[in-house]
Amino acid sequence: MSYRGPDGYGLTQGAGYVLGHRRLSIFDLSENGKQPMPNEDGSVEIVFNGAIYNFVDLKRELRGAGHQFRSETDTEVLIHGYEEWGIEKLLSRIKGMYAFVIYDHTRHSLHMARDPLGKKPLFFSLRNDELVFASSARALALALETAPEIDPVAVDQLLCDMYIPGPRSIFEGVEKLLPGHALSVGRDGQRKGFIHWSPDFLHPEEGVSDQEWLERVEHSLETAVARRLVADVPVGILLSGGIDSSLVTATAARTAGRVQTFSVATDDPAMDESRYARAVASRYNTVHHELRVVSDFRGNLIRLVTAMGEPLADASAVNVLAIAEQARQFVTVILTGDGGDEVFGGYGHYLAYHKAEQLRRFFPGPLKAPVAWLGNTLRHSSGFLRRVGTLCRLTGLPLERTIFTTSSMMDRSVRSSFYAPEFSERIGENRHYLHYLGVLSPASFAARDVDRVMQVQMQTMLPDDFLAKVDGATMGVSVEARSPFLDIDLVELAMRIPADVRFRGGKSKSLLHRLARKQIPVECVERRKQGFDAPIGKWLRKDWVDLVEDCVLGPQVERRGWFSRKALERVVQEQRRGVNHDYLLWALLVLEMWIRLAREEAFSSNENAVSLV
Repeated sequence: MSYRGPDGYGLTQGAGYVLGHRRLSIFDLSENGKQPMPNEDGSVEIVFNGAIYNFVDLKRELRGAGHQFRSETDTEVLIHGYEEWGIEKLLSRIKGMYAFVIYDHTRHSLHMARDPLGKKPLFFSLRNDELVFASSARALALALETAPEIDPVAVDQLLCDMYIPGPRSIFEGVEKLLPGHALSVGRDGQRKGFIHWSPDFLHPEEGVSDQEWLERVEHSLETAVARRLVADVPVGILLSGGIDSSLVTATAARTAGRVQTFSVATDDPAMDESRYARAVASRYNTVHHELRVVSDFRGNLIRLVTAMGEPLADASAVNVLAIAEQARQFVTVILTGDGGDEVFGGYGHYLAYHKAEQLRRFFPGPLKAPVAWLGNTLRHSSGFLRRVGTLCRLTGLPLERTIFTTSSMMDRSVRSSFYAPEFSERIGENRHYLHYLGVLSPASFAARDVDRVMQVQMQTMLPDDFLAKVDGATMGVSVEARSPFLDIDLVELAMRIPADVRFRGGKSKSLLHRLARKQIPVECVERRKQGFDAPIGKWLRKDWVDLVEDCVLGPQVERRGWFSRKALERVVQEQRRGVNHDYLLWALLVLEMWIRLAREEAFSSNENAVSLV
């Protein structure tokens, strides 16, 4: 994991334990910040990845209680905070992104914890009286006595959803610690888990004017950005030109003066956002860096796949790694606009659920069935009729029948024949979307559908796809990404905003739109929403044909015996004829490359493929 921590490493060991750490120096660049870090008498040790944004305030409080500090790091605050308050009270006080493990020699106990929203990864395996943990499943597998088996259900989830939902991981017997969770293991190997934070969209604060909400959000965002500008290394901003990253840029410029910004330009005009980023950079006189991402990304493909803790098929990771690699020449920390959509209701499906709930008031119970029938009839339409169909389905059907059930990259006609019989039997009756329903508490059924959907996405796609992508791609080039919109105080504020305010005027995240109109160029506010996409369809269809042949249709894939050869050939042939199987093929490509890297297997002897290694 040297790419995650190129600035140094540490290792401590004793009777029955070993702790190791790779360091990316952010606070206190001296040797005093080295990990594993002990307390004064060595009775407690910690390994920690992340940033605690309120560590200065906590340090002042701990000093008042008599604790002595020998470094200027946030890491040391966690050690003394554990000594002073215990693990549960420590977690209730810290604000930041983190995955850490504390080993208490005196009590022969170990405590691991992950931040509320899952910005930092933590994989672990507890079996045969042995606990192994790491920031990467691939690294963890190397520490196990026997190589873990690939989990067939995880493969199915990846090919359906682009990511593997926790606590499952790509390996059988290896878990991801869930966001907002902690796990303690005692001398006897007994596990005690608890939840130290969970999202709550279910208690909106009524009676607050839109103007007051706007002022509260603006103030909270300013605090969140200011917290994330603190570091002992240079800090920059990943600027797409969208509302979220533009607001972060505007706020940082007012707080810190001239800042550095970084953006991506692609050779596909339909995906290129660079002109909007330039407009914001010009408005705030930033030191702006623009990177062109074209088809020569192939040389970085192995690097990208290697950087992911487990297979992840979100293709926008291409752009994140490319821009982070450019930024690394100038800064070590970058701020992003991640989380604005999840926290403030920025996705189209959120707005659709909100509108459906409003329409439902006008449809008596007996009419819901025909409305749902109409929605199902129009599911395969396009344009306006498709949107009407979606609205009808959401109006006529209960949430449990609609929540992300049609989001699979594999439609039923493909999936039913895609796996080889034995592998299909091991998958069983997996319904890839059930994990979304699994995170809903019984109490949530009294809440509005849109609030429940936002809560679900915050606990599933956000940590296991969006944040895993950003952490993997940025740490893959030794850059720390920080997300002001995912500041815990800002998140808790946003969760109290009533849906009617959140979608005022029939607009997604209307409060951020109003805030943006005051601060960024109008063309950036009124533009059509774009994802941070890469032209993978063109790459797979033209430039990377040999990679598809090797990693999707090659002999090593066939020897694994997971997929139907006929189904794979059909998907490849249809994609080359123009059928959109781009993301499914990308997932297959990433999966095969990741497994070969994890298993230390060779790539094709093809000259171009070898050049990847």
